[in-house]
Amino acid sequence: MDSTEFVNEPVNVNSSMDNKGHTTPQKLTWRNKQYTIVTVGRQWDETDGRYVLVETADGSRFELQLRRENLIWYLRKVWWGQIVA
Repeated sequence: MDSTEFVNEPVNVNSSMDNKGHTTPQKLTWRNKQYTIVTVGRQWDETDGRYVLVETADGSRFELQLRRENLIWYLRKVWWGQIVA
């Protein structure tokens, strides 16, 4: 069974951005663990930033937010695909 964790923490994201503002995250580092992103899903803009859904190699999904006021990435939500030790 998948479990969902609600988070609001800054994270390090290695990403690129195209000329239309779409971002392509490749790696995510959170709580001293690095995750390789294998799928970039839906992206949308809200007044507080750009949101991006990604999936990692272990099947976990992350909702990321790039905040407009400081251009810092935040992890908003995690859906764990496998049990994380």
